[in-house]
Amino acid sequence: MKIGLALAGGGASGGAHIGVLRALEEAQIPIDLIGGTSSGAMVAGLYAAGVTTSDMLRLLPSLTRRHIDIDFTLLPRIFTRKYPGGLLRGDRLYQFIRSAVQEQSMSNVRIPLAIAATNLQTGREVIFSSHPCIAPNVRGIADEFHFPLWETITDISLAKAIRASISIPFVFQPIEFNEMILADGGLVDNCPVLPVRTMGADLVIAVDTITPFLRLRGKLLLKARTLAQQVINIGLGRHAALSALQADLFLAPPVGPIGALDFPRLASVAELGYEYTKKRIPYILHALSLRT
Repeated sequence: MKIGLALAGGGASGGAHIGVLRALEEAQIPIDLIGGTSSGAMVAGLYAAGVTTSDMLRLLPSLTRRHIDIDFTLLPRIFTRKYPGGLLRGDRLYQFIRSAVQEQSMSNVRIPLAIAATNLQTGREVIFSSHPCIAPNVRGIADEFHFPLWETITDISLAKAIRASISIPFVFQPIEFNEMILADGGLVDNCPVLPVRTMGADLVIAVDTITPFLRLRGKLLLKARTLAQQVINIGLGRHAALSALQADLFLAPPVGPIGALDFPRLASVAELGYEYTKKRIPYILHALSLRT
């Protein structure tokens, strides 16, 4: 039986994925395939490339606010056609990722890997995959139209695939690749359960670190910022519900509300993910035993 792991996006809360992986390793639960979106793509990509959870924990203190490279040339261009689509360049974070995975390409990672991004021009999902990941077709009646649910790309560097997946709209500037403009995969698939299963997983464990904290405390305030945040929350909550339905096991480490770029909390969030998963190992082992 091949076990797949799908890691959801969630900004800095995605540090909990490292703790989840560490707990699964200690329980000798093998991860045969892995996928991720946004911060989940970063953890999944590093793990697939052979970076151990111990190495990731050692890397966390070096990921700081200095990697937030504000584009100070943005203001003069914000009302022109040259607006780059995000406040942060993302170059420093890209170099951080590249230094961790070296020059690896998607095609030579250690563990079969799927990373989700969004093609802003078409609104379609793009899956960067190291192994065959054939998308199911969406068909109209009498076959009046049909198209794959996602486009699969294998010929790309691992670092660039991760960089595309973490391009949060209006925060990180999207990247261009093969005449596509690519942004955060969370727009279309915040936890790529189906792609991981399509690669060959018999059982998929989904991990979502942000969904438990999307519910409003109190009445919705009709302010632009509050409404915008709630619109995002509704989409993420819907993605997570679909992931829970599609996955065989669904883990939701309670990391608490955390800013997307709150890098100083990464280590503590990883520990929370570890403790949460460790307590649930007996349930996970039981579920696995029923499938073997």
